[in-house]
Amino acid sequence: MKIDLPSIAEQQAWIFEEATKEAITQLKTNLQAPRIAPQTELDESAYSRAHLLREREGWEAPHQDIVAAYFRHFQKHFPEYNTDKKLAALLGLSGDRRVREFKEGSRKVPYGVWRAFLVMTGRAPQDVLPVLAYMA
Repeated sequence: MKIDLPSIAEQQAWIFEEATKEAITQLKTNLQAPRIAPQTELDESAYSRAHLLREREGWEAPHQDIVAAYFRHFQKHFPEYNTDKKLAALLGLSGDRRVREFKEGSRKVPYGVWRAFLVMTGRAPQDVLPVLAYMA
């Protein structure tokens, strides 16, 4: 008995294709996310908006007041992330201490963590990178 299996390259191509289809589905689903009123805890016009930019566009870490206001606003609307520990897990951080440090300003939020939060809260678009070639 002989079982014909696709080559490793064919299997990888199928995996990439399926993952791309899932990503497209997620992007379309993202467009249907609920609209929530912006935070009103602080006047954002008093702060730089550089925290909304991409790194190549001149991103700067957000002021601690912005971090705290955005995080509290998010946690108010999403009870499943109503603790710093739960928010840390969502952001891929190992513990709640980091979230507290970001809120109090003793540590700057890294770009990747902040960008992920901005994307999840609809404040920044999701980046989709081009595939230049399959080099497996």
